[in-house]
Amino acid sequence: METMNETKTRRPRRSKADIESAIMRAAIVQIKKKGFSMALVTDIVKRAKIEPIVFYNRYKNLDEFYDTFVKKFDYWISDLLRGINGNLYTETGYGDAMEKLLRNLIEDAIMTELLRWEISEGTTITERTANLREIDCNHIIGKYEQFFEGSGIDIVAIAALSIAGIYYMVLHKDRSTFGGIDVNTEDGIKRLSKAMRQQASLLFSARKKEDTTDRLVECLQEEGVSEEIIERCLQKVGRRVQEQTPA
Repeated sequence: METMNETKTRRPRRSKADIESAIMRAAIVQIKKKGFSMALVTDIVKRAKIEPIVFYNRYKNLDEFYDTFVKKFDYWISDLLRGINGNLYTETGYGDAMEKLLRNLIEDAIMTELLRWEISEGTTITERTANLREIDCNHIIGKYEQFFEGSGIDIVAIAALSIAGIYYMVLHKDRSTFGGIDVNTEDGIKRLSKAMRQQASLLFSARKKEDTTDRLVECLQEEGVSEEIIERCLQKVGRRVQEQTPA
């Protein structure tokens, strides 16, 4: 017969799904607090209120758990941008994409810690997640590259610098501001968002000017204007633009 004390201390039986959920929730708390590299199995099982054997019955070690965990919480650029209204390959779409990436990373502490882990440690997991994200991103970047082809604009390099800048500002946000911009504040986020849209405007305006010049050249050729005259006129216009540009 059970004693009253045994009845009080017995924990309610939890299903496999409940236990798995408890482990995931505990891991989220610990990773936010200590990061991937410093979180311990003992911390996770204690917070999940399970015995270590319960954890190790599911996962061989912490690396195997992280392998499962990262697949659940890693973000994909394609998924992130799927909610963009309108055409992604427009000035508005480009600006929206950059702003959404910034805001999503600021709000997603787990993704921030994953990026920090990738930078600080080269493991099988971090290398795989980084490479898979690169493959996912290449599809989108490739379409931008096609759109800007022939414009003289290296959109891939520009996008790489912009995204890397977003990563740095987010990862650095609890250490210091950058140029006085604090992304922990809405004002700081709005400043960066405005700058991204200004960049988008410059990029797409340059692309549009290139298209206009090409069409003008085609029109002059159709009207019988010689290649020599067209080239001379383009050079004159180029010199005048340079003269009018402030030093």
